[in-house]
Amino acid sequence: MSQRRTRVARPQSAASRSVPATLPLGALAAGMGLSLLAAPVMAQNEPAASQTLPAVGVKAAKQQAAPSKENLQTVTTNIGKGKQAIRDIPQSITVMTEKLIDDVKLDTLKQALHYTAGITFAATENGTDQDIRMRGFPVATVGDLLIDGMKDPSQYDRDTFNYDRIEVMRGSASMIFGRGSTGGVVNQVTKKPMLADQTDLTTTIGTGDYLRTTVDLNKRTDENAALRINAMVTTADNYGAKVKKYGVAPTYSWGIGTADEFTVGLFYLNVDNKPLNGFRYVGGQVPKNIDPNSYYGTSGDFLKGEATYVSASHVHRFGGDAELRTQFRSGEFMRGQWSTTATFGTGTTQANIDGSTSITRGGLTPRRDIYNGTYLQSDFSNKLTLLGMRHEVLAGVDLSAEQATRYSNNGARNVLGTRPVATVGNPNNEADLTGTGNRPLWRETSSYAGWALGAYAQDLIQIADHWKVLGGVRWDRFETTTQSLTFGTNASPSLTPTATSLTHLKYSSLWSHRVGLLYQPTSESSFHLSHSSSFNTAADTYQFTTALNSNTPAEKSRNIEVGAKLDWLNGDLSTRFALFRTEKFNERTTDIDFATSAYTLSGKRHSRGLEVDVVGRLAKDVEVYFSYAYIPEAKIDRAGSAGAGVGQRVGLTPRHTGATWLSWQAMPKFRVAAGVRGASENRPLTGSTGAASATAKAGGYTVVDAMAEYKFTQDTYAQLNVTNLANRTYGDMLYPGFSVLGEGRSIKFTVGTRF
Repeated sequence: MSQRRTRVARPQSAASRSVPATLPLGALAAGMGLSLLAAPVMAQNEPAASQTLPAVGVKAAKQQAAPSKENLQTVTTNIGKGKQAIRDIPQSITVMTEKLIDDVKLDTLKQALHYTAGITFAATENGTDQDIRMRGFPVATVGDLLIDGMKDPSQYDRDTFNYDRIEVMRGSASMIFGRGSTGGVVNQVTKKPMLADQTDLTTTIGTGDYLRTTVDLNKRTDENAALRINAMVTTADNYGAKVKKYGVAPTYSWGIGTADEFTVGLFYLNVDNKPLNGFRYVGGQVPKNIDPNSYYGTSGDFLKGEATYVSASHVHRFGGDAELRTQFRSGEFMRGQWSTTATFGTGTTQANIDGSTSITRGGLTPRRDIYNGTYLQSDFSNKLTLLGMRHEVLAGVDLSAEQATRYSNNGARNVLGTRPVATVGNPNNEADLTGTGNRPLWRETSSYAGWALGAYAQDLIQIADHWKVLGGVRWDRFETTTQSLTFGTNASPSLTPTATSLTHLKYSSLWSHRVGLLYQPTSESSFHLSHSSSFNTAADTYQFTTALNSNTPAEKSRNIEVGAKLDWLNGDLSTRFALFRTEKFNERTTDIDFATSAYTLSGKRHSRGLEVDVVGRLAKDVEVYFSYAYIPEAKIDRAGSAGAGVGQRVGLTPRHTGATWLSWQAMPKFRVAAGVRGASENRPLTGSTGAASATAKAGGYTVVDAMAEYKFTQDTYAQLNVTNLANRTYGDMLYPGFSVLGEGRSIKFTVGTRF
C-alpha cells in the first residue's frame, strides 16, 4: 500500500462526537496502528461493561475514517441521500474511490465508468460521449447523473479533477431521485474542505503532447472552517483530436463538525477540444486495421463546452443521530459539437484496408445546447427507537427548475463546407474544409422549460436481531413546456421563425416505491431482497416534447434484486453479489391506428443477470478492485402493433462487461499495478424499440492498463502509466451507422507532491 497522503486530519462530525468516547479514540488509535494502546484509554473513561468494544466496530470506524485517496475500499455511501452503510442499502452499489481514479489516471467520467461493469456508451448523432447505458437502459442526463445526490443536467464533458469518488447504484431508484434511474444512477461526489493544511500538486506529461496539472489545496482558516480549491489544466495534441480544457472549484466550509455546518462553492469547467471522429462499419464491423490513435477529423471540427454553477449546503445536527441536510445548486451548461465520420469506399473489406485505402469524410449534424438548472433539496435522517424497534428514518423534499435551448446551423444562410477525401495512411493532417461554411451559424430551433417537485419518506426497521425491513414511497409532480421553431427555406433565410408551436406536458401525481428485506446474521454479512420502481417522463435526456408524446403518461419500470454484501479478512475485503431483473413494463411505442396522435404504453423490455464486486485488501501489500456483470438476457418483450424487434436482444448490452485493478506494494517505496477491462460482443441500437442492430457490431475486447509508482519521500512520488498496453483497436461508442474507437495506447509520467 502506498504510504503517501497520510497527513489528512479528517473532521469529526457532531454525530461522531456524540457517541461514547471509545469509538473515536478507538478509530484514531486503529488509524495510527496503535490499537493496543487504545484499550487502557478506554478503560479509564468507560464503564466496565463497555470496555470490550466489538472488533468489527473498531474496524468499521477505521475504514470510514480512511480518506478516499488512501483506499480502494469504502463501507459507507451518500448515494441514498444521507450517509448510510452500504450493507444497509438493498441494491447493487459500486464505489470508485479517488485512489482508483488517481492510480489508473482516469481524467474523465467516461474513462472512469469504463472501470465499472454493466456500463456502455452510445455515440449518438451529435457525438457526445455522455450517452450512457446501464443494464441496457439509458442513464438520462436529466435524471440519472448526480452531483452530491442532486441532478447533474445536460450533456457536457465531465472531468474528474474535483471528484472524491464516483458511486454507481444499479436498478430502479425513483423513490430516492425522482424521474429516471431505470438502469441505475451515477453519483459524482465532490471534494469537501477538511480541517487540515495541505496541498497536493501533480503534473503529468505523456504521449500525444499530453500535459495535465492539478492542484488540490486545502487551508484551515479557523477552528472549524476551511477552504479547499481544486484546479486543473489539460492540453494535448492527441494525434489530432486535440484537448484543451481547464477547471477550478473553490469550496469554503465553516462550522465543520458542529451543530450547524455551512458550505458554499463555485465550479467552472471550460472545454475546447476536437472530438474523436467516427468510423462507418466495414462489413458490419468496426474497422480493425486502423491505428486507434489515428484521427481523420478536419480543422472545422470542434467540441466546446462550459459548465458553471454555484452551490451551497447547510447541515443541522440536532444531537444524537438526527440531521437535516439542505442543498442548493444553480448553474448553466453549454455544449456545442461538430465532428467527422469516416466512410470507406465500396469494395473495402477488413482484409484489404491499408495505407492507400480511401476515406470519405462527412460531417455529423452540428448541435449546440445551453442548459440551465436550479435545484433545492432538503433531507432529514434520524435513528430512533419506537415501539421497541430500531428505526432509521430518511425523508425529504426537492424542487427543480430547468431550461434548455437548442441550436442548429442556419442552413439557409450558411451552407456548411465539405470535408476532403483522405487515405488511411495519412491521418492527422489538419485538412481544411472546402467552401465557405467552415463554422455553423447558429439559430435557435427549440427551447424547453420545466419544473418538478418531489417528496419522499423511507424507514429501515430492525424487526428482529438479524432482520431489517425497508419501506419507502415518493410522490412527484412534473410540468414542462417545449417551444419548437420552424424556419423558411433558402427563399427566406431569416433568423426569425416562420412558425412557433408550444407543447405542454404535465404529470400531476407520480408515485414510486422501494421495499426490501435484509438479513444480517453477522456484522460481516448482509443479504437482501428488494423491489423498487421508477418512471420516465417524455421530457428525458433530450427534453423534447411533442404533441405526440405529451398525450402519453410516464413510462414505468421495476427492479427485483437478491444479493449479498460480505466482508472478509477482518473487514479488509468487501464482496458484493446481486442477481437482478430490471424491467420497463409500459414503454412508449406506436400503434398503427394512433401513430399520428399518440404513443401507446404497450412496449416492454427487460434485462436480468449477475453483478459481482470485490474491493479491498487481499494481503498486507496487495489491493484489488474487481467489477463484473453478466447479462445473459436483455430482450424486447413487446412493441407496438408492428411488433418490430420483439424477441431481439436490447442494443448496447454486452453479455459480459468487467474491469479489475490489482496493486502490489513490491518494496517499501515501489508499487506496481495492472488492470484489465473489456466487454464481449456489443451491438448498437436500431429502430425505435432499442433492439440490437442485426447488421452492425463491435467485437469483444480486453484492454490492459498498467502503472508503476516510486516514492522518493513520504509525500513525493513519481508514477508511470500505460493505457491500452497492446494498442488494441476496438469499438467503444456505437451508433447504428458508425462507431468511435476506444482510446489508443498512451504513456503518461506523473510527478506528485504534498506540502
